[in-house]
Amino acid sequence: MINGHGDDRYRYDDLVQMNFSSTIYQHADHSMLKEYLAEHIDVLTNYPESQPKQLEKLIAQRLGISPESVMVTNGATEAVYIIAQLFRHSCSIIPQPTYSEYADACRLNKHIITYESGNDITDLPKDRVYWVCNPNNPSGNVLKKGFVDYVVRRSPRYTFVIDQSYGTFTKEPLLEARDMQGLPNVILIHSLSRKYSVPGLRLGYITAHPSTILLLRALRHPWSIPALSIEAGKFLIEQGQPVVSDLDAYLAETQRLRSELRKIEGMRIFETKTNYMLCELDGITGAALKNHLVHEHGMLIRDCYNFYGLSRGHFRISTQLPEENDALVAAIRQYVDSEKQKE
Repeated sequence: MINGHGDDRYRYDDLVQMNFSSTIYQHADHSMLKEYLAEHIDVLTNYPESQPKQLEKLIAQRLGISPESVMVTNGATEAVYIIAQLFRHSCSIIPQPTYSEYADACRLNKHIITYESGNDITDLPKDRVYWVCNPNNPSGNVLKKGFVDYVVRRSPRYTFVIDQSYGTFTKEPLLEARDMQGLPNVILIHSLSRKYSVPGLRLGYITAHPSTILLLRALRHPWSIPALSIEAGKFLIEQGQPVVSDLDAYLAETQRLRSELRKIEGMRIFETKTNYMLCELDGITGAALKNHLVHEHGMLIRDCYNFYGLSRGHFRISTQLPEENDALVAAIRQYVDSEKQKE
C-alpha cells in the first residue's frame, strides 16, 4: 500500500481537531449503530461466516440483483487487490491522476501498466483492463452515466473495473448494478465504509456477472470480514440513514467553500461534482501546508504528492461544517500571507 493515504490522523496523536483529509463526512450520527453493536457484542466470541453470505443477500435484495452477483470485501481496497489478482499478468489502463491503489495492486500482480487511455497504443495486448474511478479521486469529476454505459457496451473485449466508492456525495447519476448484470465485461466496486462514514469497519463490495463473482470468490481469504463488521453491515443495510440529511445543501456548501478558497492568491481549485476538491498552491507544497495546518491549527488535509502526475503543490480537502470550512480558509490565507512576507 502506498504511503500517504488520506486520513492519517493516527500519525498526530490528539493534534487533529478538524479533519478535511479523507472523503468521509466527519459528523455522521452513529449513535444507533453503536447501540446496536453494543447489544450484539457477543458475536466477538464466535467465528463469523467464512463468507458473509447473509450480508451479501441483504445487499442483493436492496439492489434488485441476485446474491450470486455480489461479493462483500474488506473495504473497497480489498476489492481492488482481488480484481487485480484475477487479471494477473494482464494489461491495465489507468488514466491519471486517480486512486493510487489501482496501480499498486496491478504492480503487485505483474500487470503491464500504462497511464495512457488512447486506443492507438499498438504495442499493448488487445485484451485490456480499464480502471475507472467515478467519481474520481482526487479530482471530484464525474463521467456521465450514458457515456460510461456506451463505452462498456461497445467494447465487449475490454474489462472495465468501475469504482463507484465515492458516489455517495454526488447528485450525478451513476451506473446501476441491476443494469449491468448481463455484461460480463464490467465490474463495479462499492463502499459501505464511505456511504455510512464508517471507514474503520472496512466494508466494501463488488457487483458483477455471476461468472466473474465466482472467480473472485475463489481468491478471497476465508474470514476476511470480522464478525462485528458483518453485524454493522447488516444493520446499516436494513436501518442505516444517509450520513448527510440534505445532500443539496451539503454540495452547495462545497461550492461555497471552493469559491472562498479561490479568493486566496495563488490558489487553484479544480471543478468538482462531489464533497471533496483538488487544490494547488503556487510556490507552496501540500506537505508544508499540511504540516503547518495540523501543528498550528489542528486541521488535517490530504497531501497529494503520491498521485501520479500531480505536483507537490497539490492537496485535497473534503467539505465539513460551515464554521470548520471558514476556519480552514482563514488558516490557509494566513499561512499564504506569512510565506509571501518572507520572500
